[in-house]
Amino acid sequence: EGDKAFSLSNLGLSLGHRAFALSLNLVLGSAISRHQILARFAGEEAKLRLNGVGMLDGERHADVTLVVDHAVPGGESRELFKTAVDQRANGVFQGKIIVRPHAQKTDGKMMSAALLLSEEASMSNKPELEIFADDVQCGHGATCGALDKNLLFYLMARGIPRREAQAILIRSFLGEAMEELSNDELREALGALVDSWLVRRA
Repeated sequence: EGDKAFSLSNLGLSLGHRAFALSLNLVLGSAISRHQILARFAGEEAKLRLNGVGMLDGERHADVTLVVDHAVPGGESRELFKTAVDQRANGVFQGKIIVRPHAQKTDGKMMSAALLLSEEASMSNKPELEIFADDVQCGHGATCGALDKNLLFYLMARGIPRREAQAILIRSFLGEAMEELSNDELREALGALVDSWLVRRA
């Protein structure tokens, strides 16, 4: 997508009895983008993995809104969104896990982590839980910070140039969200997109 593009996407998932779904969402390229994801557990004992990778630079703005609705018992959901934000870009993550009154034995975890690569970059995280059942295991978290200076120093002390050391750490940070992909070709293609973005910012 071009630097002046506006992007809007909607993803809806409905999981039946013992269904399994894995979705990886990529945020890259548009000047302004909004991604909305709604996943609903309609059958018992289903499992869901929703991951996301975002790479923002320039003055791009990206908004990810995610709702996971546990409407039946025994569901398991995991959401992991990783975003690297550079220059004057801005990211927003709004995520919610809903557990309905009859959805006992629900196991839900949501995490959004952002890496700020410049002083002007910004990220807003807003994970939420709405729980109306009592026999559940649910949690959420959010982190936002810069590259680890100790790890950066460690790599540079071994002769790795600063920009290359930064790229190694950024690639590792984003790569966690792609680990569950079983298709090697797809994982390599996504890795190439990450590498291309890293080359552009070098």
